[in-house]
Amino acid sequence: MTRTLAAALALASGAGAAMAEGTPPEYFTGVYERVGRDGATPPGLLNDLVRMNPVPGGLAVTPCAEGAEPLFVLGFETFGDIQNLLVARQSMTVVDLWCLYGNNGANYPLLTCASGISGGTKFMLWPKPEATCGN
Repeated sequence: MTRTLAAALALASGAGAAMAEGTPPEYFTGVYERVGRDGATPPGLLNDLVRMNPVPGGLAVTPCAEGAEPLFVLGFETFGDIQNLLVARQSMTVVDLWCLYGNNGANYPLLTCASGISGGTKFMLWPKPEATCGN
């Protein structure tokens, strides 16, 4: 399923930047716990804090390390009826990572992310409102 969606997104051409109705980029601002696996062989575990900030073109995801550079920028996109989609792209036709987002009962964003390339990276992001970040 993950590879199917990633492949379909990679093949979609002309997909413009879009955003689910009423979801401003500022909604995602904050520190998140990231838990999952990286794309290495064999896979390594991800369990760290990252910061998400709005930037032109989407949301920059940066590790919570002093002076760290963004890992990727997630842009808002739609795919068919899917409007809660964030995508990090290498190019217009190659998707590095896709994330579906929703919210929890406290109205905080929750993200489930995966990649069909880069070794199959898969992780979840949830906010840590009490946490601070060095960037």
